[in-house]
Amino acid sequence: MKKRISILLCCFLSTSLLMGCSANSSNKTSDNIVKTENDKGKVTWWTWSTEAATALNQQVEYVEANTDLDVNLQLTATADYWVKLPVSIAAGTGPDVYQMTRPDFESYAASGQTMDLTNIVEKSSMLQEYLDKLDPVIVETYQYNGKQMAIPITIECSAIAYNKDIMDAAGINLKEIEDTWTWEDLKNIAEQLTIKNDKNETVQYGFYVPADRLPMWEILWSAGYEIFDETGEKCLLDNPGVAKALQPLADMYQTGVSPSTEVTTSSSGDDMFMSGKIAMVAAGVWKVPTYTNITSFKWDVVELPLDPTTGERKCSSNVLGLIINPNTKNLDAAITLIEQLVQPECQKLYADSNSAIPALESERSSYFDKQVPENIEAFENALSYIHPNVLSQYIPYQQYSQLQNETLKQGLNGEMTMEAMLQNLCNEINKVVDENKAKYNN
Repeated sequence: MKKRISILLCCFLSTSLLMGCSANSSNKTSDNIVKTENDKGKVTWWTWSTEAATALNQQVEYVEANTDLDVNLQLTATADYWVKLPVSIAAGTGPDVYQMTRPDFESYAASGQTMDLTNIVEKSSMLQEYLDKLDPVIVETYQYNGKQMAIPITIECSAIAYNKDIMDAAGINLKEIEDTWTWEDLKNIAEQLTIKNDKNETVQYGFYVPADRLPMWEILWSAGYEIFDETGEKCLLDNPGVAKALQPLADMYQTGVSPSTEVTTSSSGDDMFMSGKIAMVAAGVWKVPTYTNITSFKWDVVELPLDPTTGERKCSSNVLGLIINPNTKNLDAAITLIEQLVQPECQKLYADSNSAIPALESERSSYFDKQVPENIEAFENALSYIHPNVLSQYIPYQQYSQLQNETLKQGLNGEMTMEAMLQNLCNEINKVVDENKAKYNN
């Protein structure tokens, strides 16, 4: 495990520290581009291979039909993308425009791998109009040191998916309590729905507790806590209140209300939910196409529970953004590409293809205009209380995620108390942060 983390860190830092570029080229604007009938503006756009491929290709068609751009869209497998991208930028090459996930953003911005778009936005009426229509939370999440470094394009949200047949048999109507239920209520219901055989083996689980960010981040954020301080220099997970907020997850895991990681190694949490063995799961909206294949029982979703103390709901959201490579030699074409991709017609293509939720609220209706799940409004309502997946500029997301998930298992399975586990996790994260901060500042 430590070896894998070390490799990831070395790969990222070696490319980051090679960066000698800056965002000063942002004084160029799309007004400077020279277009002729036989000389198209060539521009390269990188992203990873996802279910959004259809929408992305349709967007390319739209851009090329409405401009003189020649767009080279390159889709790369996710794992390869995050290795290839920083290496290419460090070498002074790479795409003109590339797609970014929110948890990775700080690391790229801090290492000079993003162009400052502030002046570009100020000089582009199309980008200004677009950003003015977005939720300020979405816009500001791609700002670094007060500068706009990326343009948000899609957002995510989550809810609680549940087996309606199991609920009906138990006489529980989650829709009736949706407006007021808390994480403590979820735990109590999950315990009620858990069934064990004569050997005390769980044959029906009430809720799935994964060693992952969902629903861990939802719970700690709704309780009023953050993962890092505002500077990104200190992990805050060692706050005793975080352990208290997350304790119900450990309780469910240790009492067999949730399948263990050993159980889900052979059959994933999704597979177990889809086969009727788990009553409830925290599900991202991206799971809907998969769950639509369920035919053996009825299923639906409800909004995430409230924190029992703060009365707040928070939904983690991986806001995706578009970034201009600071090394681009096709700046005007890159700006024009982004200006076109944020147009309502392009945003709507995400919703129409059911591949992503547009950042532009006016173009989301076709995404939520579905019959399954019946209460799809739960996802739509969650967009009003999203919390972007903000981490630290001093630790790559892949490394943070591995540290968190491996350490979290020790608290969930009772090997350590939740408070001790979170203290250890904080110490490990802060150690990496301190080391990387020193390297960035040299």
